[in-house]
This record gives sequence, C-alpha cells and structure tokens, in this order.
Amino acid sequence: MLEGKIIKFYRELRNMTQKELGDGICSGTHVSKIERGLTEVSDETIQFLADRLQIDIQNEMNLYRNVELLLKKWEEAIIMKLDVKTETIKKQLEQIALLQIPDFYRTHTLLLTRYYILTEQQGKVETLLQEMDKWTELSHRDKSMLLHIKGIYGLQMKHDYYEAIDLLKQVDPTFYNNPEYYYHMAVAYHSTNSRVLSYYYASKALSYFEKSHCYARVIETEMLMLIQIEQEPTSGPQNEKYIELIEMCENFGLEKQKALLLHNFGYHSILHGNFEDACQYYKESMQLKDPSTSNYLGSLEGYVNAATLLGKEPATNILQLAERGLKTAQENGSTTFVHFFQMHIYRLKKQNDEYHDYLETELYPHLKKLGYVLPAEHYEIILFDFYNKNGDVCRANEYAKYIADKNRRTNQFV
Repeated sequence: MLEGKIIKFYRELRNMTQKELGDGICSGTHVSKIERGLTEVSDETIQFLADRLQIDIQNEMNLYRNVELLLKKWEEAIIMKLDVKTETIKKQLEQIALLQIPDFYRTHTLLLTRYYILTEQQGKVETLLQEMDKWTELSHRDKSMLLHIKGIYGLQMKHDYYEAIDLLKQVDPTFYNNPEYYYHMAVAYHSTNSRVLSYYYASKALSYFEKSHCYARVIETEMLMLIQIEQEPTSGPQNEKYIELIEMCENFGLEKQKALLLHNFGYHSILHGNFEDACQYYKESMQLKDPSTSNYLGSLEGYVNAATLLGKEPATNILQLAERGLKTAQENGSTTFVHFFQMHIYRLKKQNDEYHDYLETELYPHLKKLGYVLPAEHYEIILFDFYNKNGDVCRANEYAKYIADKNRRTNQFV
C-alpha cells in the first residue's frame, strides 16, 4: 500500500516511533501493519496519521508517482547534455523529500553522481562512489549503471583508460538500456590508441544518438570517428568534414561542440603542416572558452605550438603567452598543462638541455602515469633521437625498446 510507504518514510524522518504516531489514533502494532501494507485501513485513519506527520497525503502520493518519470527525464537530459533541462529537473528533484525512500534512493544517487561528473565536481563524485561501493544486492540495471559511471570517472577524472575499458566491458546491455556507454568505450579505446575498436564503438553510439535526435552527441561522436580516420597513414586531409560539422554546430547553437571541433581542426591542421590555419582555428576555439579553464589552456597550448612552428610571430610574444598559460595552469592545478607550457618556455628560450631533462624527468613520467599513450609515444621518439644524436647509445636503446615493444607482431615466420 503506497500510503503505508509514505507514512513510514515521514515517521522515520520525524524520528517518531510507531506508538508515538498512533497515539490516540490507533495502536503502534496497527501502524506497523499499515506501513507494511498488511491490513485494510480507512481513509479517515490515514488522514489522521498524515495530519500528525504534517503532510498532504494525496500530494505526496502524486509526487511518488511522478518521481520515477522525473528521474528518467533527468537521466535522458544528462545523457543528451541538455544543460538547462538538467539543471531544471535537478532543482525540481531537490524539493521532493521522497527521493530518500528506498524505492528511489539508489537511482537518484547514481544519477547525482553522473551529474557531478558532468559538472566536474570531483570531490562529490568520489564521496558518492565510496558510498556506493558499500551497496549490496544491486539490481542488474543498477550494477551496470554503476559500472558505466565508474568507467566515465576513470576516463574523465582518473585518466586510467585501461581500468575504464575493464569496467565498461562488464556493462550488460540486456539490463541496461543506455547505448551511450558505447561512446565512452570508444573514447577509452581512442585514448589507448586502439583506433579500430574506437571507431567500432563510436559507430554503435552514433546510431543511438541519431535515433534520439541528439545532435550535440551526434557531432561529438562523428568528431571522434573523424579523428580515428585521419590517424590512418592512407587518410588524406579531412577539411571538408570538419567544416561540415562546424556548420552543424552553428545551425544548432552548439557552442561547446563548436569550440571542441575548432580545437581539433587546429590539431588536424598541424598534422598536415598547415600552421597558419592551425593558429586561426585555435584562436577561434579560445574565443568560445572561459580563459580560466583547462579547455581554454588546451587551445592556448595548441596555439603556442602552432605559432612556434609557423615562425612568423616574434618569439617574445609567444613566450609571453606560454608564461601566461603556465601561470594559469599553476593557479587552477592543471598539472599536465603546467608541464606542457614549461616545455614550450624551454624551447622558446632555446634551452635544449633543460628541455630534454624536463621531458625525461617530469613530462614523460607524468604522461605514462596517466596513460596518455599517443603523446608518450611521441616523446619516446624525441628522447631516442636526442640520445642517439648525442652518442648515448645505452639511453637511446632504452627508448628504442619501448618503441619496438609497441610494434611487435605475432607471426608464423621462421
């Protein structure tokens, strides 16, 4: 009986015993039976109990029936990255005390954790994950949802891509009807330089987002697939596809996605030696971002790199930008960008020995620890070339071994 569930919830919320609640209305034993739905009870008795608890029982029953639908809508808004709708529903849910009832508590906690990941509140994410690790007897859906959330946390906050893959592979789509997790699988495989698997899972996610008419996630997924294509040695420039996706962002007012596309277009331009275009795209990307954030620093670092390679701007100007980036990165705790900007400063000052020493002792170990496969491989080659050029064969061979190990193939040749 729904009324019994609600009465029990508010009685416990008010720290009342069953005897105290029933005093003058019915016995404590009868209250117990009402709460467990084991007895017939008159509307009059329910109303007396509700009045003592100071609740509108009909309103609470309507809220209870609406909570499940509201939680479902909140999950959809989070998945589709509908920021305004996500915040609106969160505020609605905060007004509903019944969220703490066992029927809804776990689902709400899982979704709240996703919300905190979306809004980059790492401390709150970790607190809830610690709580959820103590849960027992999870439903199949809750178990898969928790695995998905831990996978996203591993990707976006821990940067442990192999752990993220292990977690996401355990998600059971039979009970968890959220194909969005394929997108996170694709990102994890991309981060470990597994291009074929990344493209495969991205294509599965794309189908889901297209059916859902979620253009923000369609663009993100197509961008991820585009990155896998352009990394193939036989792939030519993909300028037209980037321009097409940027125009889609403009048509749908997707500023965040446009900023990310412009950033990636800048990196794409560097790969193809178009340093002037890269500078322009990084500039446009920065204009759409908050200068105090890591996202902005990423595009600033890209601009510093492109401008240095282009060689048209005075080195003193670029150095000032790198020093500004270093200061901002230090202020907001963006360790990776602290390392990158420090490397740029050494390069711009032509401090070659300091550059390679910092690379080997600070940046390279940092990249290895976080599992950043592609940049780590790039700097292994730089360190190999450096030691080889300076005649230190032993040190050069250490990095040659890393490179060789990644390219070994099992074969049947004698």
